[in-house]
Amino acid sequence: MKFLSAILSLMLLFLPVLCAADSVQLTLDREATLFWPEGTGADDAVYTYHYLLPRAGGEDPVAEGINAFYEYMESDTVDFTLPIGGESLSDPTLPARTDVTASITCQTDSYVSILMETRSFLDGEHYLNYSAQVFAKQGNKQGLVISLPYLLGTLSDSEADTWLQDRQTQKADACVRRLIWEEIEASEMDLLPDVTFDFFSAMFYPEEDFYLLDDHTLVFFVQPGILTDQTDAPALFELDLDLILDEI
Repeated sequence: MKFLSAILSLMLLFLPVLCAADSVQLTLDREATLFWPEGTGADDAVYTYHYLLPRAGGEDPVAEGINAFYEYMESDTVDFTLPIGGESLSDPTLPARTDVTASITCQTDSYVSILMETRSFLDGEHYLNYSAQVFAKQGNKQGLVISLPYLLGTLSDSEADTWLQDRQTQKADACVRRLIWEEIEASEMDLLPDVTFDFFSAMFYPEEDFYLLDDHTLVFFVQPGILTDQTDAPALFELDLDLILDEI
């Protein structure tokens, strides 16, 4: 009986930890297909917009923050992105479509990372764009999207000094740009003729153009068509967290 009591005590001891680890259940089922102009459908729409976004189960602040972020993205798509995109079409007789797809790249006790792929066919041209969000699961910013300096720890969760925020962001950006440019120069990438370090720096925003893997490796992406003529995929560069910290 004492043995069973001891086992039960241990289970109760670890239950809060297990619950905390499983408190955010992510699914990719926030989905809708929208049509423009209003009142049209699949057969007569000028512009079709489809999205598949994450949904977080649970009632803790992390789940609430993730859901609030993507609920806002949904409403912004309906109110602004869809109508502005439709009204901006040069030739409404051509088929126009955008597909937004999310994937979960990291889900640990510390972070949730989501990679977003947006593919569009507008006015007879194909476009591909990548974006990502890293949500903190701990600290003062739990449930919020964090940028690179907060992930590196060079800015504290409670830092309110805007000068320091800008300064640390600039330092992190400069470090990552230099490390990746060194990798580009050492590679056999067939760069476009006009690509220089200054051009690369102007087109690449390390503070937000990255996602995490489960081992917390950072994967930075440069949009398709920026470095090379490859337009069907971004250029990806993996950097270890400790390497960036050593170089800052």
